[in-house]
Amino acid sequence: MQWILFDKDGTLIYFDQSWTRIGIQLVDDFIERYRASIADVEQAYKDLGVVDRDILPGSVMASGSLEEMIAHFNQIANRDVSDWVKEHSQTLIDQREPDNEWVDGVYEMLETLRQRGYKLAIVTSDTRKGTEQFLEATDSEHLFDVIISTEAHAVEKPNPEVLKPLFEQHEVQPEEIMMVGDTPNDIQTAINAQLGYSVAVLTGVGEKESFTQADRIVDDATAVLDILNDI
Repeated sequence: MQWILFDKDGTLIYFDQSWTRIGIQLVDDFIERYRASIADVEQAYKDLGVVDRDILPGSVMASGSLEEMIAHFNQIANRDVSDWVKEHSQTLIDQREPDNEWVDGVYEMLETLRQRGYKLAIVTSDTRKGTEQFLEATDSEHLFDVIISTEAHAVEKPNPEVLKPLFEQHEVQPEEIMMVGDTPNDIQTAINAQLGYSVAVLTGVGEKESFTQADRIVDDATAVLDILNDI
């Protein structure tokens, strides 16, 4: 392996509860706006994974892509609400005040990887603004060679095109890359892009049972050092 790609929220840092608040707010606003088209409001919340004012692990609101969320919203509203979901979710994200707490030992692991000559990248579904806030708050921009964020209307994980900036800027083969993330979409990105190795971590929203396609499932990202020694 030459490159290690890391998801951010739930992988490098503990899952940011502001994402939960945003997700619930998005569902609340959606149901309020399209209530006349929704047959069963209580069932709509359940279908989206919002129960008792929390988001259920493994649900579309917990770990689904924006496209998957939109598909659920469209089905529940029985109409195309794609533009509203994209624009409103972006507004909520822009207003977010993120938490940025490193997973224990991860910062030190990143420094060790750099010392050993590995190239490091962030591939996140967060926006450029949120990612820059993270880098500034944690003083960690120097650790990463490539930073890929996701803006509204752009491709996102698990679409392999999300990795286009990496391949355009650096001479690297897919089999020389490891992907580390906390959701099935992270692992599916590795599969779709034919990356060399995928590691699922349990510090985020993904459930262990959902990582059947990962090469390794570990408690947290610090295990990457041992995995690299093994392979």
